[in-house]
Amino acid sequence: MGRYNDIESLERRYWKIIRVAHDPEVKEFIDQCRSRTVEVDGSPYKYYECGSGPTVLFVHGLHTNLGNMLPVARELVERNYRVVLFDLPAHGEAPGSAVTPVEVREVIRAVGARLGELHAIVAYSVGALWAFGAWNDDLRAEAFVSIAAPCSHKYVIEKFGELHEVDTHLVEELFSRIERLLGPGVWTEFSPQEIVKTIDVPGLVIHGTSDDFIPPEHAVDLHSNWPGSTLELVEGTGHFDIVGSCDTRRLIAAYLHEVKSS
Repeated sequence: MGRYNDIESLERRYWKIIRVAHDPEVKEFIDQCRSRTVEVDGSPYKYYECGSGPTVLFVHGLHTNLGNMLPVARELVERNYRVVLFDLPAHGEAPGSAVTPVEVREVIRAVGARLGELHAIVAYSVGALWAFGAWNDDLRAEAFVSIAAPCSHKYVIEKFGELHEVDTHLVEELFSRIERLLGPGVWTEFSPQEIVKTIDVPGLVIHGTSDDFIPPEHAVDLHSNWPGSTLELVEGTGHFDIVGSCDTRRLIAAYLHEVKSS
């Protein structure tokens, strides 16, 4: 028997974000940054800039905060990039307690619109799914780096059902509820494997070989659907330690330098 017996409580739990506060390391970092604010639908969202040079926008993962991306961001600041980090809606210090992909997409686009020309977007896990969904004629970059991303939106829901021991019929009903709320296009508008078919810039797809949360087959699928992409599998790395991996930092820095030099 699953933990949830009715669709209403299941749907509320699906949208709810488990907020993770900024720890001292994150606070120390943002104290060194230039703080800016953008308003979206009447709510203020802070974003933080550090360093100078080509601009790299970071998008963190689900149920984390901007500190999730600090290892790569620090590496790029040392290599003369301007990095931009922010808390997604309902995460970290951002307003809200629950969020839909559409709401996240609008905040990503609003931050991006303030930054001018982007050298790259670097996004992790479900944050990469959201960042892919935000890509359009106004939010573009010279390159996109995807770290441990799911290849489809439906997988995120299926994984949620598995983690919370949800009965199959309730998962199917959750699919229907999400489609009614966000429209039938939600499965393509927020599915990286479909979006990358239309992205006309190079991409770096990074995934850990030991990722049992979002298996590396997702990276293989993204790469196969993304013309001009490069696939890098980081040996022995799992889902939750890949951003902090020395290999990941090295691969991203080398890739962005190559894009900048081309």
